[in-house]
Amino acid sequence: MNILLLKVTLMPSVIALITLAIRKWGNKIGGVIGSMPWVAGPILLFFILEQGKPFGIQAIQGVMTGILALISFCFSYSVFSQTRNWPSTLLLAYVFYTVTAVIFYYLQLNLIVSYALVMGCILLALRFFPVPTAHPPKIRQLPFDIPIRMLITTLFVLIVTGLANVLGPSWSGILTPFPIQTSILAVFSQILQGSYAAITALRGLVMGLLGFTTFLFLQAFFLPEFSVAVSFGLAFLVNALINLIVIRIW
Repeated sequence: MNILLLKVTLMPSVIALITLAIRKWGNKIGGVIGSMPWVAGPILLFFILEQGKPFGIQAIQGVMTGILALISFCFSYSVFSQTRNWPSTLLLAYVFYTVTAVIFYYLQLNLIVSYALVMGCILLALRFFPVPTAHPPKIRQLPFDIPIRMLITTLFVLIVTGLANVLGPSWSGILTPFPIQTSILAVFSQILQGSYAAITALRGLVMGLLGFTTFLFLQAFFLPEFSVAVSFGLAFLVNALINLIVIRIW
């Protein structure tokens, strides 16, 4: 199948299904589901298909830095959403994301240290995550919200994979978990149901990052030994198992 055709059909379908899952099972479970590698996995796959397997493996170190920045985004968005409207909240969260990404890019930590740091930061973030207000959220729906989410995510995937040659594996990896899907989840949750829903969804997403991070970390070891399909399949099973355990614990 043509790779461009795969990009413009796979990504919109994934985002539509995630949105429907959130509506069916709520923001917390939807956040955990949304944290699965629905976007980062295909981006890594497209890197491999277009740039080669070595490029994809080299990008994984950058992905760890990107996940640290994503944690910063989720935590800061949740904090600011309690007192600010969504445009200013989103802007501030992007600032925190960018600062975190730049700092850890220049620290150049090795993969194992980065993985341990990410897992520790996830647990720390969950420990101090803002507690949403206790009142039930108001339920609203915007027209065409699913097509908007589908379009934005597809454009992002096209841009990141299209610029991979220019960005190189490090920055391509950092941008792989860029909070485009997370931004959509947070903003639409805040618009439709208020800060309560945004915080709940983002906390669920951070919980899911334990499995998401492990999925991507394992690719550094699986891809040199197995085919892409086997590497992704094995890591996806581990990701799903971790998410099931996390949901039961929290």
